Amino acid sequence: MAVLDEYILRAARLLSGAADEDVDALCREIMQVFDLDYTNPEALKYINSSSSFRYSKSDLGMILQKLRLKREDSDDKAFGAAFCATITQHIRRLEQALEEGVKDDELKAVYDSIDYVYANARGYDSYTDGLASYSYGSSNRNDFNDEQTQLRIDKLKHFRDEELRKLKIAEAQGASVSLTASATSNVQVTLEATFEQIDKLPETTLSDDEKTLLKGMMGDLNTKDKSKRGSKLDKLLSWLAGKGTDVFIAAMPYIVQLIKSQLS
Repeated sequence: MAVLDEYILRAARLLSGAADEDVDALCREIMQVFDLDYTNPEALKYINSSSSFRYSKSDLGMILQKLRLKREDSDDKAFGAAFCATITQHIRRLEQALEEGVKDDELKAVYDSIDYVYANARGYDSYTDGLASYSYGSSNRNDFNDEQTQLRIDKLKHFRDEELRKLKIAEAQGASVSLTASATSNVQVTLEATFEQIDKLPETTLSDDEKTLLKGMMGDLNTKDKSKRGSKLDKLLSWLAGKGTDVFIAAMPYIVQLIKSQLS
């Protein structure tokens, strides 16, 4: 668990009454670790006083709010506000369950709503590894605990990192190639420009995760191995066939251009 996540969990549990910890001590510890730009005006009265200011639960609530905003900002900078939004949403739901101390059937319902998304999803084959309640079909309440919740969080963060890595690889492979659009003009279609067109597609047409998958498959077409390129192209075209016309229009100019350049 990251340091920021750990402090968010400690603060949330203390506020909910699920933890026995000194509020003032935790607030001071957090303020020493993070630059949160938070000051209780009441604290100014104690600057030249023999008494010391003590943080309250109200202060801790404000500090917790700033910690959460800091985490959101950190994720946005690393992944982009819309990148893998579904995975991030599921991570947050599990973190909330952990912070609130959700247990038993309520926690099982949280697990089920997330497990069923990833357990059989392509590319997430290892998701169920180590998940006791899923792997063995158990309904034992001992399988619904903080360790199992944290394991799911760690798995989803790993998958999100992998999706970003694949996207970066695809972007790095996006070299510009020429496509003759007509006898009198040349059109330059880059992978980056194609990605921009894909990103403009509404969520109802293509989800964020599907956009990431499409970008990865398009980036894979740049392989120098002709046999691999052919199989990757077949896979991509098969995938596109199941999508709408808008998706096809966004992706095909680059694909046609790439094929022509590699055949010439």
